[in-house]
Amino acid sequence: MHSEKTDAFAGRIVVINGATGTIGEAMAFALQRQGAQLILFGRKSDRLNHLADELTAELGAEAEHRAPVIQTVDFSGAAVEDYQTLTDAIENNFGRIDILIHAMGQGGQLSPLAYSDLMKFQESLHLNLIAPFALTRSLWHLLEQPGKQAQANRAQVLFFTDRGTPAFGNAYTLAHAALARMIDQWANETTSVRINGLDPGPTHSGLRQYRFPGEAQSERADVSAMLPTALALLADEQAHGQLIRLQPDRI
Repeated sequence: MHSEKTDAFAGRIVVINGATGTIGEAMAFALQRQGAQLILFGRKSDRLNHLADELTAELGAEAEHRAPVIQTVDFSGAAVEDYQTLTDAIENNFGRIDILIHAMGQGGQLSPLAYSDLMKFQESLHLNLIAPFALTRSLWHLLEQPGKQAQANRAQVLFFTDRGTPAFGNAYTLAHAALARMIDQWANETTSVRINGLDPGPTHSGLRQYRFPGEAQSERADVSAMLPTALALLADEQAHGQLIRLQPDRI
């Protein structure tokens, strides 16, 4: 999974929420190879540190100037103050955010709605919908900073979404349906920050394996398949309010 090295995102400050997942990791390498300064959030500190080590090693001599910044975060129990702490740290060190990517996901229960465990249902809704909303809301003034310079420099929020399944998707599917609606609503409420979404379709990942244990790997796309579309969407200064869906439905 090697993306081309360019300067397309040189000088851009990029926050990736869910950096240790399959999609988050792929985006981290792709954007760093194109010049971005990365700020990475992840729940598992060992995986986050390993990812940072790999990214730093790839930078070589450049690591002195733009080594990735990492922060272990478990949003399942995050309070308003926790979001503010993250925001303050980024503001004090960087002053702005150019791109915020939400690649965090939690599969939740695989059961009919009528037999859902209420606590697990709430946790899945929180991690898949409320946490990305709360983080975006908290970081909003740092996203608006580039927009004050020129329309062409507007920051962007990119939500990775999932079209879900007609049955047994539980809170996960409902949360992603709400994410799709939120992208549209937020895009209609602002012109200062670009809001977009990308649904890569069935992609080989730990989350996909959890949700579809009987699915063969050959039925899923490699994560590299979605990178050209994701990077093009981030680079398109006119893209706003888009939700792009790749691959046909397979369920």
